[in-house]
Amino acid sequence: MADLEAQQPPWAWAEFADVRLGDARLVQRLVELATTFADNPEESIPCACDNWAATKAAYRFFDNEHVDFSAILDAHRRATLRRIAGRDLVLIAQDTSTMDFTKHHATKGLGRTGAPGLAGFFLHSGLAMTAEGLPLGLLAMHPYIRQDPPADTDQRKAARATKDKESVRWLDMLRQTSAQLPPGLTALTVADREADIFEFFALATELGQPLLVRAQHDRNVIADEQITHLWQAADAGEVLGALTTLIPREHDRPERTAILALQVAKIQLRPPQQMRKHPPIPVWAIYAREMTPPPDQEPIHWLLLTTLPVADAEQAAQCLVWYTYRWRVERFHHALKSGCGYEKLQLETAERLWRSLAVYAVVAWRVLYVDLAARAYPSQSCTTFLTQDQWQALCCHHQKRRQPPDKPPDAYTAVRWIAQLGGFLGRKSDGEPGIKALWRGMRRLQDITEMWRIMRC
Repeated sequence: MADLEAQQPPWAWAEFADVRLGDARLVQRLVELATTFADNPEESIPCACDNWAATKAAYRFFDNEHVDFSAILDAHRRATLRRIAGRDLVLIAQDTSTMDFTKHHATKGLGRTGAPGLAGFFLHSGLAMTAEGLPLGLLAMHPYIRQDPPADTDQRKAARATKDKESVRWLDMLRQTSAQLPPGLTALTVADREADIFEFFALATELGQPLLVRAQHDRNVIADEQITHLWQAADAGEVLGALTTLIPREHDRPERTAILALQVAKIQLRPPQQMRKHPPIPVWAIYAREMTPPPDQEPIHWLLLTTLPVADAEQAAQCLVWYTYRWRVERFHHALKSGCGYEKLQLETAERLWRSLAVYAVVAWRVLYVDLAARAYPSQSCTTFLTQDQWQALCCHHQKRRQPPDKPPDAYTAVRWIAQLGGFLGRKSDGEPGIKALWRGMRRLQDITEMWRIMRC
């Protein structure tokens, strides 16, 4: 196994060397598949594997009942915890995404994902990040199939306990992630409006872990010892200043810089009727409104609720910045579906899809990590994510030289060169390369590296 390890990038062994599959040969195959898929994002399994023997081995791997989804994710989770070790604060972004396999009619074991005829499953992920937004890995990931809902009226649905609703996934993941963390670590869970649930705040308070959630419901709250509505209380909050921040791209809205006015109010969330014996929960409401939006764009209006104390403009601004990092779990799902082509897999059963999900999810995280790490730590060596053959082939191709340099380029330079292979032009006005250019560049780099190895023989 030592010889095989020397041929693979260090990251693959760091993630999977201690995976418990009951057979060392399965571990070797797992590392090989992860490396192959990472080097050939967007490619199908046959194209990525490059030959029939390797393709058949990949299909056998995903069909093997000893290949356990949880075991693979547990290995990655342990590697994530090693990256977390020694930190005082981490962010955990939760989000749900739909995995659509409607076009794969032969696939068995799927469920409805929306209107009749749409088939697939849902994926709820918990992505750990540094306080600067660098994704450290997945602490939890739950694929689930939606059951047909009971024929409830809206009133009866609202009265049902959260444990009987699909929204219990937010609470389950909070329990799971909190149980894994080392003592003394603060883990701020960041979530969008779907997580605006009183029980979510109650559980976080019980576990002693903070929350940062975008508000959805204009519920009754207590402010200045008076019962009022949430938006009214937030609008009456103290104006602390303004923040200039980068608003991530979302759907048809392009990425842009926005100036947000900040108001803060300390309030208490009142419990719903089914939890009327629970005491109100103190939170801080941060109301951020865009002052001068572009003429063709809707202004930003965010109302965030946090259990962290917010005493001044600096703390309010920090919470706003942390909330913008929530989009990175969406980028992870995008990398999984679009970058890795996960929804194109034709594996015929949900069990095979979930085994492959464990591998592709780690690959998707890796692609996202490489992109953001190069921005966060631009001067580090590119050898943290490229083998010697890869960086030497990259340098010779980009610099049009026969012999590679003595030292590898830094991470920032290498990522931009890879992105240029994928169509990124690198002009001053182009900003930073996107993940799609990086995916395409990695695929081309694999071909260039293979030719590099052949020419050196």
